[in-house]
Amino acid sequence: MSSEKNADPNNKRRGPLDSGHEKRLRCESSQQLQPESHSGNSEDDSRVWKGALGACTRLEVDNILCEALDGSPSCQPDGSLATGGHEPGSQEVDAQPCTPENRSSQPSVSQGSPRTRITGRTIQLGLCGWANFIDEDATFVDKSAAIADVMSPRAGKVIAGMYPRRMGKTTFLKTLVNFLDIVGDMPRIQREKQFRQCALYDMHPEFFEENFAKYPVIMLDFKTSCPKSFDDVPSYLRKSVLAATSKYTELLWNLLDDVDSGYEHLSLDRDAIKRKQRQIRRFINRVNYVEESHNTKTTHLSAISGMIPDLMETLYGLFGRRSVLIVDEYDAPFMSALCHVEDAKEQANIQQTYSEFLCESLKNNDYLHKGILVGVFDVRGVGLGSGLNNVESYMAHSGFAGARLTENPFQHAFGFTINDVWGLINDYVDNQWPHRPAIDHLELGRFKRDLLVGCIQHFDGYRIGQVHHVFNPYAILSLIRELRLVKSLNDIDYSRYSFWTETGSMKVVETIKASSAQDLSRYCKYLSSSFLRQSEYRQHQGPLAEHMSLDFIDDAAVGSIGSQEQPQFPLDVDKETREELADICMVRSGDTFHDMQSLGHEPLQANTIMRLLYQAGYIVPIAKDRVGIPNSEVHRALEQFYERVATQLKISTNLLESIHEEMGIYKCDLQRFSRSLHSCMVSIPGLGEDTSERFYQTILSSYLFPATRSGYAIHNEAMMENGRADTLLFPAPGHLRSDSTPTSYYIFELKSYDGKTTPTSSKRTTVGNRHKVANHVFKQAMQAQTQIYERYYPTLADKARKCDLIHVVGISFWMNRFCMIVTRRKRAESANGAISWPVVRYEGGIEIRDSVEYEQLGDRLEDAENGILREMVVNGHFVALTI
Repeated sequence: MSSEKNADPNNKRRGPLDSGHEKRLRCESSQQLQPESHSGNSEDDSRVWKGALGACTRLEVDNILCEALDGSPSCQPDGSLATGGHEPGSQEVDAQPCTPENRSSQPSVSQGSPRTRITGRTIQLGLCGWANFIDEDATFVDKSAAIADVMSPRAGKVIAGMYPRRMGKTTFLKTLVNFLDIVGDMPRIQREKQFRQCALYDMHPEFFEENFAKYPVIMLDFKTSCPKSFDDVPSYLRKSVLAATSKYTELLWNLLDDVDSGYEHLSLDRDAIKRKQRQIRRFINRVNYVEESHNTKTTHLSAISGMIPDLMETLYGLFGRRSVLIVDEYDAPFMSALCHVEDAKEQANIQQTYSEFLCESLKNNDYLHKGILVGVFDVRGVGLGSGLNNVESYMAHSGFAGARLTENPFQHAFGFTINDVWGLINDYVDNQWPHRPAIDHLELGRFKRDLLVGCIQHFDGYRIGQVHHVFNPYAILSLIRELRLVKSLNDIDYSRYSFWTETGSMKVVETIKASSAQDLSRYCKYLSSSFLRQSEYRQHQGPLAEHMSLDFIDDAAVGSIGSQEQPQFPLDVDKETREELADICMVRSGDTFHDMQSLGHEPLQANTIMRLLYQAGYIVPIAKDRVGIPNSEVHRALEQFYERVATQLKISTNLLESIHEEMGIYKCDLQRFSRSLHSCMVSIPGLGEDTSERFYQTILSSYLFPATRSGYAIHNEAMMENGRADTLLFPAPGHLRSDSTPTSYYIFELKSYDGKTTPTSSKRTTVGNRHKVANHVFKQAMQAQTQIYERYYPTLADKARKCDLIHVVGISFWMNRFCMIVTRRKRAESANGAISWPVVRYEGGIEIRDSVEYEQLGDRLEDAENGILREMVVNGHFVALTI
């Protein structure tokens, strides 16, 4: 394509980020500029932000952002722009039908991040080439700013990034190729025009000028049709190498024939070409030899392996520039050999051949500027070999605080950020959603808010380095494409969406050694229960919970959410398993690599399965000593995986069976429940005497949340006849019990400590102070029970009509300690059908007759150590006290 066509305003090639709109919004709320922020913004990001608005309020930021886009003085409640005075390239919200003719083709720039640029008119899945996005006018999310990080010498000369599938790895690599390559997918002038509209140009202008179209780039793609026997390896490498070198082979042929063919921008010295003719012809002869070797045997492997280093040397002689070698899915041949080749010797030969092939290009190569390998699995111990020991490998947890590698060059390259997702939602709903004209502004704002919340709950949860809130691009684009069939939010059923999980199979890790079955069961139960509790906790705590109550979410709110990490459920239910799993997933193990040699042929150890699931993205890093399940979509897939494995092993398929047993709720055992809650509460750091009742309520409901998987429902602030009950736990409608265990309706009323506070921690733990606190929290727990009977009991008795028991529970909290009083009532039905609920006394204990003895109850702690749970039965009520 000529430069004249590129100048034509009607030319179809106008993206990915071709825009006449020159303004770039460089604003963010001041809290995102704080040094302690973990948003993943680099120093370069901060420099971009610091051009504006550090001390502005959120409303002022919103108004200035709107003015920067279209000159209007304010934003509408739904976050859309007010009409009037639009610049070319801004996005005007009106009531016109959302047709391609009415939609602006200019890129959307998210105010939440200087990196986020979105363009294109259609959601298309499966595209990854730079030119493909332009030709198809497909939605494109710009990740170009990460090119500077990946090419930085600090990252290493040869680097490998290992991240889950469908995270946009190939799209980024092809963007990288078109930026760096002397010979790109389109003419240089047109490429430069496109890239000057990208975030890379704004954020790293010096890097842009020094590196754009300056390097020969060779890209090997090992993504498809990996050989399943050693005999297929030579022909596979032959095809891969010929495809990777074809554009430069064509260039060299044209130079020999003195044909320009669009290469005039290269400014090659004709005398230099003549001097290098012998070298050029030598490479061409090698290509001809390999091309004609259709039945390539092992003896010709050296000719294939030498093609890339030979080409690099030839291109260095012409351009005076060392080459960049990119290998996409570099792990695929190694994993294919593991899965499909049963003979150990043949498997080793295949892996050794690939390792030697990569070594020849990436190690001790004087003409290599940068090597970039990207894949999913860490194959350093299963065939990549010690020969290629100059590779700096980066996984999702690389760059965590305390990790060996303090930076992760890929952290901005893959996945969608929350700003990207928000930009895509606004872009589609405002410009393409066919049902938009029928919805008013306020309802549209709620629709966008709920879409973002749904995306966070079901497709968020990944993390790369210091960047959290990383979404899977394939899942997000699939959901947005589905919106064309959606008329309202009620039509969206996230439970039926398995966009990402359906793109891969877990079959290869579904065979496990019987001796390792209990470990796998323990790991999966920990992951599932932790995920359920974390999910419930985040409904009430953290930035997302704060914004869910708003009628709409604006760009500043999204920036606030994106700048903060997801809050962690504070109860450390199983610290030993938590730390064990983190080590298995993040730390390289020789035993695991040895076990992987039998992948696909023999049962695996539980540790190997966990590490493979971690690398595949079913388990993700949360902190240096914690891993977890990223989102609801993946949680459903892991539950199904465990059910299949458990069925094969003939063990219980109920992931949460032991959790229910431990909690005691399922079998109406609140004595067991108090011990379980106590063992978790004492591990929570940071709770003070002023901790609010609402926070304790969140902890309790999150801790109880796994019970919802055994047929229970939880309601917080449930409306009763005379007020709102703190927490109700009851059998959900249609709940069927598989055994004879009675069903119970639980009501919890909570109190936080409102007595005299103690200024120092040393004084809080004295025997005298503990006695005073014990007396006070016991009174508060009694008050909580009294409140239930006075305000809620008539409604409660009616709601519990189909249950066998009612448990009335009053709890008073002091820091990470509590006093809990439980009363049991059993359903009784008279001959005329009247239902009553007489008390079922706990056996044993003490009887207290007057208020004086109640006042002295705390003095029974003389023989109890600090923090020890003390259980007693008082007047038939169960009391658990830990102070």
